[in-house]
Amino acid sequence: MPTINQVIEKYNEVEKLSDAPLTIISDVLWIIVGLIFMVHLIQNRKSLSHINFIYQGASLALILIIIGYLSFTINSYDFSVDETHWKENTLSPYLNSLDEHNEKVEDFSQLLQAPEEKEGIDSHYVSDDHHPIWVKLDTITDTGEKQQKIVESTIVKEPIQQAYLTYKMIEKPISDQYSDQFYYETTLHIPEEYRILTD
Repeated sequence: MPTINQVIEKYNEVEKLSDAPLTIISDVLWIIVGLIFMVHLIQNRKSLSHINFIYQGASLALILIIIGYLSFTINSYDFSVDETHWKENTLSPYLNSLDEHNEKVEDFSQLLQAPEEKEGIDSHYVSDDHHPIWVKLDTITDTGEKQQKIVESTIVKEPIQQAYLTYKMIEKPISDQYSDQFYYETTLHIPEEYRILTD
């Protein structure tokens, strides 16, 4: 199982790929500038003074260093990894290794509109097949504390008597999009005969 640090490291590799198109374009442009500069230097080498030739040579060396750096950066990109691949092969095994939080739900209702920012708890899912909704919950935590909260969750009807909420939380933030303040794989389990009321 990957650790949170390995998950973050892999995510950073995925994030670096967002710079790849600009880096490739920059490298191509610097190569063109370098070729033009080199042709100019070769054609005019006899008409340039000694000091001017040294300055031109130093400028060409600087251009070659920039081209080398950009080429090295492009070579370091792992183009085989994208966010979907990262979710399935790194984030999912990590989330599966985490303990699942389980809270009894005394009452719940669906919200027709998303809550104000910072008012509700966002949820993330590895699969894009989930279509969560916002629900307002009255829950009892593992420690017996009663809470009222607004959570983004999927809903599953099951042959049970008492509704409950399951979710996972990560140890530390991976990025702004994957924060330790969010819930992951959040599911509200409700009895089969329940209907969801809107608030």
